[in-house]
Amino acid sequence: MSNLNAITYVGTPDQQHMLFLFLPIKKKKFKQALEGAHLLHHAVKTAANDAGPDMRAQTGVHFFMFYAVEGGSKSKLPVTTFQAMPDKDLLVVQAIYDGEFTDYIGSFVQQKAIEDGLNLIVSVMDESNIPGIDANGPNSANFIKGHLGVKSNPDAFNCLLMNYNFADPTAAGKAYTPLAKLTNPLFGATFPGLSVSNILTNYSVNGVPGVELWPFPPEIDVEYPPSSKPDCS
Repeated sequence: MSNLNAITYVGTPDQQHMLFLFLPIKKKKFKQALEGAHLLHHAVKTAANDAGPDMRAQTGVHFFMFYAVEGGSKSKLPVTTFQAMPDKDLLVVQAIYDGEFTDYIGSFVQQKAIEDGLNLIVSVMDESNIPGIDANGPNSANFIKGHLGVKSNPDAFNCLLMNYNFADPTAAGKAYTPLAKLTNPLFGATFPGLSVSNILTNYSVNGVPGVELWPFPPEIDVEYPPSSKPDCS
């Protein structure tokens, strides 16, 4: 089989990267953190009422997950998983996004609905008594809250997130990593270079282009029948 047409170069704008945040949240405020996540989840729908273009290509988000952990709660699995600090709750955020970290984060605050969700999450963060963290420093949640929020403090917000980002924003998802270049964590992408922009521009089924298959704003009356779990009895 010929590989003459295989992709051998993926530039930075089309690279896929991982965001994996562990955000410390004020005790008993995990539900408010989820409310902020809910605003982000539905921001694309809400953004239809805001001025501006379809932001999906700019944000480049392939998928995302928010998971709130109440302080003191036990793991849902028999092994230790996500756990909050003793005096705090925890918000876990995972996403796969295209392009540079600062561009990705910066594009979010251009939509008011997304900005509101991010500000709500920042408002319930608790960075006190965390080793190596200045809870009132220039990159802290307290500083951002006291200086007009995330949109007015993009550099501080980027650095705030980086303090709690388990992933490496310089590491692109790859279809194959040679053993000699093995990394930890190992981040793979089944289709590296297939950015959201490329999907919307080029992908079609039966002649229907991507922007019509996935309209903006997205459809809300889509049914998702429940899938089944394996029978482990």
